[in-house]
Amino acid sequence: MRADLHTHSIYSDGELIPAELVRTAMTLGHGAIAITDHVDMTNVEWVVTNVVKAAELSEDYIRTIPGVEITHVPPCRIAKVAEMARSFGAQWVVVHGETTVEPV
Repeated sequence: MRADLHTHSIYSDGELIPAELVRTAMTLGHGAIAITDHVDMTNVEWVVTNVVKAAELSEDYIRTIPGVEITHVPPCRIAKVAEMARSFGAQWVVVHGETTVEPV
């Protein structure tokens, strides 16, 4: 099965609403997609609860996994934000990597 497990909607730095992401993934032949918008402690609840709604709306089309990408969170707080994300319904949690070009 083809899947994209790292996508962003307009809830962070993407250009499409979640439904458009799902339709695009379907057009590309994906069987699953994870919506993993950027979160920190200030927006994790809002993002996750809305991505969960989007996943429920698209469940008749393809597997849509609600997730997050933890970004700009101090290392000592990452576990707390991941725990918060899971409590709101995130099934996929990733942490944004840091590079010399993009320090996070």
